[in-house]
Amino acid sequence: MMPLMSFLKPPTRRLKSDRFPRCLRAIPSPPSQLYCVGQLDIRHGPKIAMVGSRAASWHGLQFAEQLAGQLAALGFVVVSGLARGIDAASHRGALAVGGQTIAVLGQGCDVVYPKQNQMLYQEIVQDGLLVSEYPDGTGPKPYHFPARNRIITGLCDALIVVEARTRSGSLISAKSALAQGREVFAVPGPVVAGAASGCHELIRDGAHLMDSITDLYREMPQLFGHVQALKEAGLTSDPSAAQVVQDNHQALLALLTAGPMVFSELLVNFDGTMDCLVTALAELELSGRIEHLGTQYQLRAHRK
Repeated sequence: MMPLMSFLKPPTRRLKSDRFPRCLRAIPSPPSQLYCVGQLDIRHGPKIAMVGSRAASWHGLQFAEQLAGQLAALGFVVVSGLARGIDAASHRGALAVGGQTIAVLGQGCDVVYPKQNQMLYQEIVQDGLLVSEYPDGTGPKPYHFPARNRIITGLCDALIVVEARTRSGSLISAKSALAQGREVFAVPGPVVAGAASGCHELIRDGAHLMDSITDLYREMPQLFGHVQALKEAGLTSDPSAAQVVQDNHQALLALLTAGPMVFSELLVNFDGTMDCLVTALAELELSGRIEHLGTQYQLRAHRK
């Protein structure tokens, strides 16, 4: 661990509980205060937490980074814990698209831990927000990290667990989220390696299965109100519902002829509401005309 001495760090600001987002004030055992460095105003945006394995596979890291990028491109703040693996990939994905991210730490905001994340720390200080309940100079302790999980989940509207084993600390976050009344999503993975066994356990226990951003929208469409309002501006209703459905299908198929696209790209180029887009994607998947691999949608190749 090391202090952030290699660049000019803005001063740490202390935030009293009356300035917390309402969702964090309402959790069991909320922190009495928070120490913050970075863009303090982003604490009020719609937030999705992403956590997972520190020793993640290449597939898990790629999925987390792409999904975080999609969420951030849609205006969500991505919240995670700046650990190795899935946490770091989630922060990187949000920053890569110019989005917003919050890192909740298990040490003081002036301490880099783990040290290989120093460059990521610097990026978050400049463009995101570091948050800790521990004052500057406090080093990481094993018992700090389970405690900080309640803040990660307390800040978010929903939690996504990516690639976690059965004994993963990410399951502590999931339990914390459920105790706080948050919705939990889990990303399934290959059975043989066992890297996603904890995610499978969560799904068996009632977590929502998550393999694309459309799953989040289907379960919690109210979170997308800020995006929906932008998409609906200037749109008029079509008197022929059947024709609208057909037109939506054809428009999506035409977009995908150019190659695989992620959800946020489709949303930007699709001439309709988000609800119409998600419905059309689901219908075309069920009919076998398109498929999604990871976070990308593409035309399904017809085998002879």
